[in-house]
Amino acid sequence: MASKLSVIAEQAAVPKGTAPSAAAVAPAAAGRSFASPEPSGGPLARAFAQATAARPVLIAALFYKHPELARQLGAALLRCADELRAIDGEVLLVNDSPDDPELAAALAEVTAEIGDAFTWRILNNPRNLGFVESCNLAVAEAVDRGLDLLLLNSDTVVVPGAFREMVRVSRLDPMIGFVNPRSNNATLATLPYQERFRDVPPAEAEAGWRELAHLMPELSYVPTAVGFCLLIRWNILAEFGGFDEIYGRGYNEENDLIMRAGRRGYRAVLANHAFVWHQGSTSFGRSPEALALETRNRSILLARYPEYVRLIEDYFDSAEQRAEMLLGALLPGPDGRIDVALDFSTFPAAHNGTSIAGEQLLAAASELWSDRYRLFVLASPEVYDFHDYGRYGAPRCDPHGPEVFAAVFRVGQPFDWSTLERLIMKAATIGVFMLDTISMDCAELTSQTLSRYWSFVLEHVDLLAVTSELTGAQIERRLPIGPDVKRTRSLHSLDIADYKLPTEGPAAPAPPGFIFVVGNHFWHKEVAATVNALAEADPERTVVVLAGPKEAPEPADGGRYAPTGIKPYPNVLRLRAGELSHEEIGAVYRDAAAIVFPSHYEGFGIPLLNALAARKPVLIRPLPVFAEMVEWIGEDPNIHVFETTAELLRRLEKPLRWRQHGAVAGRPGDARRAAQDVGQALDTMIGGARYERIARRIRALKTLHDFSAIHPAQLPPGDSKAFIAASIGQSIEAFARRLLDLPGVLDISRGCYRALRRFVGSPVAPEA
Repeated sequence: MASKLSVIAEQAAVPKGTAPSAAAVAPAAAGRSFASPEPSGGPLARAFAQATAARPVLIAALFYKHPELARQLGAALLRCADELRAIDGEVLLVNDSPDDPELAAALAEVTAEIGDAFTWRILNNPRNLGFVESCNLAVAEAVDRGLDLLLLNSDTVVVPGAFREMVRVSRLDPMIGFVNPRSNNATLATLPYQERFRDVPPAEAEAGWRELAHLMPELSYVPTAVGFCLLIRWNILAEFGGFDEIYGRGYNEENDLIMRAGRRGYRAVLANHAFVWHQGSTSFGRSPEALALETRNRSILLARYPEYVRLIEDYFDSAEQRAEMLLGALLPGPDGRIDVALDFSTFPAAHNGTSIAGEQLLAAASELWSDRYRLFVLASPEVYDFHDYGRYGAPRCDPHGPEVFAAVFRVGQPFDWSTLERLIMKAATIGVFMLDTISMDCAELTSQTLSRYWSFVLEHVDLLAVTSELTGAQIERRLPIGPDVKRTRSLHSLDIADYKLPTEGPAAPAPPGFIFVVGNHFWHKEVAATVNALAEADPERTVVVLAGPKEAPEPADGGRYAPTGIKPYPNVLRLRAGELSHEEIGAVYRDAAAIVFPSHYEGFGIPLLNALAARKPVLIRPLPVFAEMVEWIGEDPNIHVFETTAELLRRLEKPLRWRQHGAVAGRPGDARRAAQDVGQALDTMIGGARYERIARRIRALKTLHDFSAIHPAQLPPGDSKAFIAASIGQSIEAFARRLLDLPGVLDISRGCYRALRRFVGSPVAPEA
C-alpha cells in the first residue's frame, strides 16, 4: 500500500534508494563545497565571473512540531526533484523538536520516500534552539561552503519551478541580495493580494497566482522580504553575517539583515513567476506571546533602522503595489464572474442626455453581461434612488469607497481631478464613453486644465468609446490618443420606442398646441435667442422652454444672444429640467405642437428621438451627428431642418403636422446592440490588462498630483512663493483627507458643496 507521502506527492516517479542515516551530520563535513567554473582569461576575469556565477544552493527547511507539515513539505520537495538537481541544491531538514517522536518519525518517512531523488540531510538540534539560532546554523554552513542559502518554513508547499526561477532571478542584477517567491499569505509577497485568497488550499492559491503571473514582470523590487521562503546570496551572508540573535525566537530578524545590507545598496526582490504556498502562523499563531515578541522586536528594528517605516509605507502607497491590488480584481469570484462598475458618479438627480444614455446601457447590460460580469453602479445614494437603478439588480457602490473592479466604464467625459483619480485607483482596466467635445470647443467652457485632463485620459485609459462618428473624429483631431488605447464607436440606442416618455402623467403647464424649445443655459444650445425670436414673431403662440436646471450669470453687456437672456414675454413659459419629473417632461412632449431643438453643437441629440417617440414634428439644425442618426434609422418626414433662426421662423409660419406615412420606428431592440458593442469592447479591454500599463498610469497620476512637491532650491528664481503656496496647499489637502475619513463627514461635505454651488450659481459641465 502506498505511503501517505506517496499520496501527497501525487505518486511522483522518482528513483528510490537506501535512505542515509537520520543522525545529525556536522554541517562543515558534509556535502559539496562551491567551486567556480574555470572561465577563460586572467585572474581578474575569473574573479569577476566567480562573483556573478550561480552557486549551489543549501535549502534549509526548519521544523518545529507539526509532523503533518513535514509530510506536506516533503511531498512538495519530491515534486521539485528535477530542479533541485538542476540548481545543484542540497536539502537540509532541521529538526528543532528533537524530543518529538512524531516529528522524527515523519522526517524518517519523508527521507525514505525521497531516497536518492536529490541530496538531503537531517540535522537534529541538541535541543529546541528556536528559529533564529537554527537559521544561523544553516547560515554558518552556507558561508563556510560558499553556497547560497534558501530558508524554507515548514508550513510551505513549493510549486515546481519556484527554486529554479528564484535562483535565476537572483542573478539578474548584481545588487540583488534577497529573493522571495510570490505566495498566498506573505504580506508584500502575496499575489493575488485580495483577502479571499489568503487561506485557500494550495491548488486554488496556485491557480489564482497563475492567472496573474503572466501579466507581471519577472521581478519586482521591494523594501524588504518575508522569511517564509527566502533565498539569500552567499556574499550577503559572508559580508554581513546571519540573523542577529537579539531577536530571540523570531520576528523581524530577516528585516534586520535586509536593512543591514540595504544600507549598502543591496536589494530584495520578488520573483513574480515563482510561487510557494504558505499557511502562516503555525509555530506561535497569534498568541499573546507572539504579539509581545513582535512588539519587542519591532521596537529594536525601528531603533536601528528608522528608515524602515518610511520604506514600507512608500511601498504600500506605490503605483506598483496598487497595480498588484487591482490585478487581483481580474480574477473571477466563486460564481465565475468578475466585478465591473458603471461610473455614474457625476450624474445629477435629474434627467438629461447623459443620464438617459447611462440608464439605457445599465438596463441592457444587466441582462446581456450577467453571464460574465457582476455589475455595480458608482453613484451617490441620492442619484441611485432618484433614477431607481436598483430595479436593474446592480448594487450601488460609493464612488469613494474601497471596492476595486476588473473594469470601470465611465459614461460621460471626466471634468475634474477627483473623477480621474477615482477611475485610475479603482480598476485594473478603464473605459470612458466620451460623448462630445463641446466643452473643449465652446470658448467659455474650455481651459488648459480641461485639455490636460482629457489629454491624460486619452493617453492612459484602456478603452475610448465614442457615441458618434463625429465625436470620434473630433477627438482625434484635437488631442493625441495613446497607442495602446483600444477604440470603439457605439451610438446610443436608435430604437425610437426607447425614448418614449410617460404620457399618463399630469397635464402640461400650458394648453396643448404650444411650441416646445429644448435646451439649457449653455451658449451652444441657443435657447434664449430662439425663444425670444419665436415669441416676437407670433405673440399669440405659446412657447414653452426647457432651459436647464439653473440660471447662469449673465454677461456684463447682456445682449440678444445672452444664453439665459429670455425676455419676460407673456407668451413664454420657462421650465427647469432639474425640477421636473419624468412624467412632467413627458406631458410637455405629449401636448406640444412641435419640438424645436436649436442647438448648434451636439454629440448625439436625444431630444430628436424623444420628439419622434412622442409623435411630434421636430426642427433641428443640419448637424453631422443627426445625419449619422438618420443614416441608421432612415428618412422621416417629421424631421425638419433649418440653418438659421430666420429660417426656423419661416418654417413655423404654418403649423407642422405629424405625418404618419413615412414615420420611422428606428431600429427595434437597438439598446441590446449598443450594450453588446460596449460589452465586447470591455471583454477585449479586460483581456488586454497588463501590470506595467496599470502601474504606469498610476505613476503618471501621482506625478500629476505631486508635481508641486519641489524643494525651493530646485525652482527658478522668483518661484519661492509658488513653492510656499503649494506646500500650504498640500498640508491642507492632507488634513482634509484625514478629516474626510471620519464617519459622516464626507456626506456632510458633499451636501455643503452642492448648496454652495447652487447659491453662487456656478456653471456645471454640459450634458449630451
